Amino acid sequence: MTEEITVKGIVLSVSPQSEYNKRVMLITDRLGKICVFAQGAAKQNSKLIGKLRPMTAASFKLSKGRSAYNLHGVELIDSFYELSKDLEGSLYGIYFLEMAEYFAQEGMEEGEAKRMLNLLYVSLRALREGKLGRKLIRAIFELRLLVIEGEYDERPPSEEEPGLLRIWEHVITSPLSGLFSEEIFADEKADEGFIREALLMSRRICRHDFRSLSLL
Repeated sequence: MTEEITVKGIVLSVSPQSEYNKRVMLITDRLGKICVFAQGAAKQNSKLIGKLRPMTAASFKLSKGRSAYNLHGVELIDSFYELSKDLEGSLYGIYFLEMAEYFAQEGMEEGEAKRMLNLLYVSLRALREGKLGRKLIRAIFELRLLVIEGEYDERPPSEEEPGLLRIWEHVITSPLSGLFSEEIFADEKADEGFIREALLMSRRICRHDFRSLSLL
């Protein structure tokens, strides 16, 4: 009998796999990025209806197949359904998923996988809450993702801008639970400078063309 395992993860992308089945890409806490085969997920009476949309956070019960994992059950944690009803919010969310899918790998170190998964989760939550501007949330997400992936080139902005430096230091070092703290991002000029510098660094390091970014 095939051993079942349970992982926590977020759905990165979903595509059809024959008439009634789906191919699902996940970022998970234990296995990194994995491909999952969801048999019968497209049937009208499937228990998986509504549980395999992009951005969905859940616990997934899996078994290892020959070329992919097989899905046996989903326990929903958060669907982020509100973002899907907002075109701009949805595009930002999909962009975050695309970036995570680009950087994540199967078999990545478990600590790194957990950090990426948790960053994606708190970033989607920040988009939904709307307490910070979406472009600011994007800049925070991208810079912290570079740090997690070891791609950060340790070139902070000019020391002549102390407000910007304070934000920069917060984003690269703070616990994820406080990453999007409103108190840190209360200086509009410093926030704008941070967005400019963080996105410049991100584009310099990651030159991949993301489909959703072209629509933002």
